[in-house]
Amino acid sequence: MYIGRFAPTPSGRLHLGSIMIAIASFLDARLNNGLWHLKIDDLDSFRTKQKHIDQIKAQLNELNLSWDNEIIYQSRRVERYEYFLNQLKKTKKTYICSCSRKKILEESESGVDGFIYSGFCRDMNYKNEENNSIRISVNDEPIIFKDGLQGEYKQNINNEIGDFVIKRSDNIFSYQLAVVIDDHIDKTSHIIRGSDLLESTPRQIYIQRILGFKNINYTHLPTLSYRGRKLSKSNGDNYLIETQPKNIWLFVLKLLNQTLPARNSSLESIIEFAIKNWDIKRIKQRRFIEIDDYIRTS
Repeated sequence: MYIGRFAPTPSGRLHLGSIMIAIASFLDARLNNGLWHLKIDDLDSFRTKQKHIDQIKAQLNELNLSWDNEIIYQSRRVERYEYFLNQLKKTKKTYICSCSRKKILEESESGVDGFIYSGFCRDMNYKNEENNSIRISVNDEPIIFKDGLQGEYKQNINNEIGDFVIKRSDNIFSYQLAVVIDDHIDKTSHIIRGSDLLESTPRQIYIQRILGFKNINYTHLPTLSYRGRKLSKSNGDNYLIETQPKNIWLFVLKLLNQTLPARNSSLESIIEFAIKNWDIKRIKQRRFIEIDDYIRTS
């Protein structure tokens, strides 16, 4: 069965890039008669605010993006994360790391997604987890998978990332571990998300393989940028989200190169048309979409 999901971080209102991902993943699930889950990535309590969760729910409701079943909250799954962390420990592939951010910056080279960890603590055999992080050791074999849009992607985690953190020194489980466990628990079969997470996928596949989880179909859509800069909540990028839901839907469908319904259609008719005519193959294979080009021609 097709099971998809949309997993925003409640650190602010959804910007246009997140809305595009929500619409695309929703359409793909509905076209395939599947389920579409809403998962709130709220593990980091310092960034999470209830008002932002409420805002995200309200935005999705305004756009008629209805999720299936109850909302999933990562913060309610800490015991499950701990269980699977212990399973990973049994494989002897995890270790305690005492390296500070400063030390990593001083001793590491820049990689595809941050700095490449040198493995300094791998053989230290530290015993105390308090105020230290937990890393998972990687091998020298490349991870290769076929993305639904970007094509074949290959990454040697050892050379391009290094051993990576699965539990932070502040006792918060890392995104890389939590998302893998979430998708296993929820039986997620298809993930549609932004290309800014493409470099993270091999790490998630690596954990999946160690734990014996099923493979997932990944599709990474182009990330939106405005005048050369990626859209971001932290930058206050709220392009077009204040406009009417109909206009947002039409603009997003245009960004995704989909067949467009009549502009005078109702919101319900636009969504019905979009589901019937959804074709992910129409999206151009690229890492970024410059929305300024579309704004000037709208």
